[in-house]
Amino acid sequence: MIKTIHCIGIGGIGVSALARFFLSRGARVSGSDGRDGAWRKPLEDEGARIFIGHDSKNIPADCDLVIYSSAVPEDNPERREVSRRGIAQKTYAEGLGEAMKEYPVRIAVSGTHGKTTTTALIGLIFEEAKKDPMVIVGGKVPSWGSNFRNGQGDIAVAEACEYERAFDALSPTVAIVNNIEADHLDYYRDISDIENAFGDFVSRLPKNGLLIYNADDERARKIALRSPCKKISFSVDGDAGIIARNRTIENGGQSFEVWKEGVLLGRVTLHVPGTFNISNALAALSCALAYGVSFSEAKKTLEAFLGSWRRFEKVGEIDGKPIISDYAHHPTAVRETIAAAKEFFPGKKILAVFQPHQRDRTLKLFDEFTSAFDGAEGVILSEIYDVAGRNETEKEISSKELAGALQKRNPKQDIVYARDLAETKKMIQEKIGDFDALVIMGAGDIDTIARDVIR
Repeated sequence: MIKTIHCIGIGGIGVSALARFFLSRGARVSGSDGRDGAWRKPLEDEGARIFIGHDSKNIPADCDLVIYSSAVPEDNPERREVSRRGIAQKTYAEGLGEAMKEYPVRIAVSGTHGKTTTTALIGLIFEEAKKDPMVIVGGKVPSWGSNFRNGQGDIAVAEACEYERAFDALSPTVAIVNNIEADHLDYYRDISDIENAFGDFVSRLPKNGLLIYNADDERARKIALRSPCKKISFSVDGDAGIIARNRTIENGGQSFEVWKEGVLLGRVTLHVPGTFNISNALAALSCALAYGVSFSEAKKTLEAFLGSWRRFEKVGEIDGKPIISDYAHHPTAVRETIAAAKEFFPGKKILAVFQPHQRDRTLKLFDEFTSAFDGAEGVILSEIYDVAGRNETEKEISSKELAGALQKRNPKQDIVYARDLAETKKMIQEKIGDFDALVIMGAGDIDTIARDVIR
């Protein structure tokens, strides 16, 4: 039995959730991270011992297992010490796979976009239905105040990330595929390589398993053919087992009919924007209905959902102007987030603030990023956030080049480049008076600006 666990990179959203899982099972948990932050005190309050900075001395004398983030390299002093002492060590994904194995129903939510929202919705629906799920999610869910829900039922729900084929470490009985797009091109060769990885993931489902997929996504439809198990498809206004039809937008919400196999189940009103969130809701609803949750129970949860941390999260207002923080860091997500803002704030001028995440992604998806901001009246591009432990391009690339490409595409658009977060904040304060809503996007530390400007 594992009694003492050390987590390297414990400040990460995934590793911190796994640390909470082991704490809930009575294990002694310690961890280290290169950066301090608001994540630290809640973990310490829950019983974890935290070190800021990496040192071989951080490893407990009686350590049974070490979990490490994919961002932690082999030459990390703690990983070297673990290897020297012969202590078992697992990646975050491997640790997650082990944690989920004790649950008969293991739901893995995959896709380029929508994993966090879909995972949170499934967990909340099953919680409302008294199924007591265990949930590990890549963001804080407000009603749990955490990225982890300790459940004693038969169901485990978690995100299944495709980066470095992390989802290969999971053994789900249910897989959800929201969409498949080109991303993580520092690891994958091209979109075909990514599609093959997803195909391998779903092909390993057991024959009595369940695949839930987005029929609006061509690649998701294609890989569904590779799985021998039962399948449920969902679509917004398309052809699928579960369909959303007759969408309307009013009073800060969007409403749509839900049809299952040609039968109208009822109407749902979401308080989160965008057709992408309808897809997320349909994925969660498909899963819930498959496991005996009534439509009325699921509807109640969907309609009460106000979003997750950094997923079109309204963090406050400046002079009555809404400030939205979103994790969007892929061109499609940026485009859809801006479109959602235009729908929810009709007739309003949108100032989009974006911090690109990783130089390699910025370079390889440069053309897609150039057109992603067309819907915004103004754009502030903060300098690129470099990601530790990732394979970066050797070519130099800056947000300044992206700003130039945007300006060339839309000469009348108000576009500026900011050298760092301090300059980004200053530009926001100078420009917000000319706009009606602020949408701050990125997967790096840009979220600190979103919360800072409203103070």
